[in-house]
Amino acid sequence: MRTVIVGAGVVGLATAYELLKAGHEVTILERDTYGEGPSHGNAALVTGVLSFPVPAPGTITTAARSLLSGDKAISIRPRLEPGFVAFLARMAWATTKSNFAAGTAAQDILTTMVLDDYAEYVADGLEFERHEGGSMHVFDSRETFEAGVAIFDDFPGIKARIKVLDGAAAVHEVDPNLAPEISYGYYAPGDLQVEPVSLMKALVAAIAEQGGKLVEHARVIDFVHTDGEVCGVVTTNGVFDADQVVIAAGVASRELAAKLGYSLPVYSGGGYSIDVRFDDSAKQPSCSVMTDSSHIAVTPLDWGLRASSGMIIGQPDATVNPKAEAKLLADLHTIYPEVPLNGAEPAWAGLRPMSADGVPVIGLVPGCSNTFLATGHAMLGLTYAPSTAKVLRSLMEGTAPAAYALLSPKRFGGR
Repeated sequence: MRTVIVGAGVVGLATAYELLKAGHEVTILERDTYGEGPSHGNAALVTGVLSFPVPAPGTITTAARSLLSGDKAISIRPRLEPGFVAFLARMAWATTKSNFAAGTAAQDILTTMVLDDYAEYVADGLEFERHEGGSMHVFDSRETFEAGVAIFDDFPGIKARIKVLDGAAAVHEVDPNLAPEISYGYYAPGDLQVEPVSLMKALVAAIAEQGGKLVEHARVIDFVHTDGEVCGVVTTNGVFDADQVVIAAGVASRELAAKLGYSLPVYSGGGYSIDVRFDDSAKQPSCSVMTDSSHIAVTPLDWGLRASSGMIIGQPDATVNPKAEAKLLADLHTIYPEVPLNGAEPAWAGLRPMSADGVPVIGLVPGCSNTFLATGHAMLGLTYAPSTAKVLRSLMEGTAPAAYALLSPKRFGGR
């Protein structure tokens, strides 16, 4: 089976690796070089807990209030496109309580697979930077803490994966380096820290070892298709014949799907991160930490830590507002006052693929019999990459459980 994968981010690479294990002949096409874009500078957190889509109740209101601000974690960049207006309307619809619950149930299909899938990578012999520190979500007040924990009440299966930390002693038992005034949180002990560049390097090596081909600087121009079946992918590097195609091109997946007659409601969600390098391991966080008020994520890695933030819906370019960069470092200093910031590197920015309901889009392109989408992972591309690959494999082999239909692009309608 000749399978062509468009996009060599972490999702595309994970899919190639999985399909090679299943006996496919795999070619990956990348318009630039592999592993760039949002796969490169993400939060480096792999979570088996955070199944909640970005469009939660209240999200649109929060984003709208920061419409004109350049330094808020959640904001909207207006775009004069009918498709983007429709996208925002669908996103607002997704924030109702019932739709948020449905989105969480759909996303949890992937979340429950995550930790086992990463354990399988280790068992396969893939070598990449990985730590088992867990993750913690911290709050500034009892009121916000109780509200944050209450979200889990409607999802007892997810709540069973966390430990509630009520009081400074409980919080600082998990991470003694947090600012002493932080007194509330919850902890997910199974979560991992995965340095994404090392993972993608390991996947590329394994793909090459198994006979897969990675073709860089091959921008897709069009598809050769008849009666809903794609038989070739036309690129700036020539035409690649295919029995099956996977479009895993992040935000660019929308334009590629349009070439097949499908309007995919996926737009960019800008994000940014800063790497802080230092040698004193005693000052490192003990786990990944996410904050409620400032909406930043901090992850310890071998060389220091990565701090990340931002969900700038509709941001057109991968840039960082200087005020946002300064605020991220200030927020980092607030929760980790002993971390030396003189080793902070210039900020990195990327455009993450946001679906209209916040749930990944995995399944056949409506109207096509052999072309699949794998996009819309928002901030969880690293987390969901191996699980997405498993879902795609089962769909191709005809063994997918009925529940996987919740991830299908068909939920947004047909062509």
